[in-house]
Amino acid sequence: MADSSEKPDLTGHWVLERNDENFDKYLQAVGLNWFVRKIIAKANVSIDITTEGDKIEIRTHTPKGDLVDSFVPGDEYEMKNPMTGKMEKKTGYWDGDVLVVEPVDNENLPSTTRSLKEGCLLMTNTVKGVSTTRYFKKK
Repeated sequence: MADSSEKPDLTGHWVLERNDENFDKYLQAVGLNWFVRKIIAKANVSIDITTEGDKIEIRTHTPKGDLVDSFVPGDEYEMKNPMTGKMEKKTGYWDGDVLVVEPVDNENLPSTTRSLKEGCLLMTNTVKGVSTTRYFKKK
């Protein structure tokens, strides 16, 4: 676990700037058809990250609804995915200066890392061995 002095300040309102070249392959690995992948690739997405004490809340705003991850690093938690309507069990933790959110006992769900690089929030999603990075700018 990282020392609190090593943890970056991820709080704020972040707006999607671009996706890397692997985004479509990642969406294919998730199991989405061509039409849905094209819509998602063009969607406006933003993220609000807040903290209260040790608790972190990551609210990802999408056209389909908000995905809300709210957790204390190191603890398991559940969240309802508005895309599927299903509850998902996850765990979030710090790995050095990277915030990691992973599914618990479900390899078909993506794991996500968030880190800062040159003023950008980098969000890397991985599922079934396929990764993509999305770049967000703070507004």
